Amino acid sequence: MKNQFYFGVSNMMGRVRGKKHSVSMAQEHPLMIADDGECSIYFCRLERGNFFKRGIKQRISNLAWDYHLDTFEIVPGGAFIDCGANIGELGIWARDNGLRYVAFEPEALEARCCDINNFSGKSKTHRLALWNKTTTVPFFSKPESADSSILEIEGETHRTMVQATKLDDVLDLSGVSGTIILKIEAEGAEPEVLQGSTQSLSMVDWVTVDCGFERGKKRAHTFVETNLMLHDHGFRLCQANLSRITTLYRNKHR
Repeated sequence: MKNQFYFGVSNMMGRVRGKKHSVSMAQEHPLMIADDGECSIYFCRLERGNFFKRGIKQRISNLAWDYHLDTFEIVPGGAFIDCGANIGELGIWARDNGLRYVAFEPEALEARCCDINNFSGKSKTHRLALWNKTTTVPFFSKPESADSSILEIEGETHRTMVQATKLDDVLDLSGVSGTIILKIEAEGAEPEVLQGSTQSLSMVDWVTVDCGFERGKKRAHTFVETNLMLHDHGFRLCQANLSRITTLYRNKHR
């Protein structure tokens, strides 16, 4: 009832302000739907509904810009590997560009939204955390702000154990012929994800990384570590947003 009241007020104010989207509860509780008249998307955290106020495609376009995905040519038939998929917004971008979408998201509700948004509701989002070995690890959950992490953080809502894996142990790129992109947003665990991806990197054309100030309780960035590791594996830095610290690398050998 509280959410319905919020949606009613939010949608009314949105119409007055000329916003493109409306939000409502989905039939599959507690998921929610944003609709802008052209397309719709499922999400699961009330605070994030406002992300779609300028339209769903605009939100996706903004994310693509954040990760520098609009700066190079895409050859269809490839794959977009999404570490930290959240609700799978970039999966929509990937499919629009003719890429197979491979999603990793350990938060259960976000993974369910990703399934609906990208796989017609089929459970194809990997409910796994990417790491430097295949094991079970503590998971510090802070989903309202999309800050959940394998590394201990301040203000987590709860802790649980999740299955973690090396990307090298689960990635199958058979039949892929176009551009292969690896996007990493691991809330500070980007170096460990790369340590578990050394074999896979040889098959990847582009790596885009959010290496901003999110590592552990000290909120450190991971640019130095990720930059050195990718350089050692034959990648060249092509783009960088120094305010958010998102970076784009190209494989020099592909």
